[in-house]
Amino acid sequence: MKKKLLSFILISTVIFSSIIMTGCNKSDKEENKDPNINVEVDIAKPNIEEFKSIEIPQLGRNINRDEFKVINISVYTSYSDKYSNMKMTIPKFEGKCGTVDSIQRYISGDVSSSENDIDRVFKYDEDFILYTKGLDNKGIKKLLNEHKLVFEYNKGDEKEKQVISLGNEANFIK
Repeated sequence: MKKKLLSFILISTVIFSSIIMTGCNKSDKEENKDPNINVEVDIAKPNIEEFKSIEIPQLGRNINRDEFKVINISVYTSYSDKYSNMKMTIPKFEGKCGTVDSIQRYISGDVSSSENDIDRVFKYDEDFILYTKGLDNKGIKKLLNEHKLVFEYNKGDEKEKQVISLGNEANFIK
């Protein structure tokens, strides 16, 4: 009886220890997420307050709420000490959003960013209103894909670069 109890305790301890140790190890997937770059692009119709703030002198008040989209770009980056000199190049939408056609599409926007070198975290948020008359979702994605986020950093002596097309990250919200 004592041998069975001792065997049971020994086996239980080994199984419990292996479960604990497995949970502590980083998986290959988690290891590949270093640097972790998370980009979200949400596209929605402006709410009533946002729509009331839109002013386009050449159109006057002959505008329809369905002709506009609010674009929210959120970028969150975290990286370990294996990386250095993390730089992110962000496209400027003001003045450039009319590149799909000859219409100036950028109406107004707001940008905020914060960087913490100690914790190795970078956050960026941009909201802007886009005049989308004549553009379907595919056209909006095409316009956004002309604007790319570029991440450059060093991993040891090697320089690495990641490019993210914003249209590929687009999430249309109804």
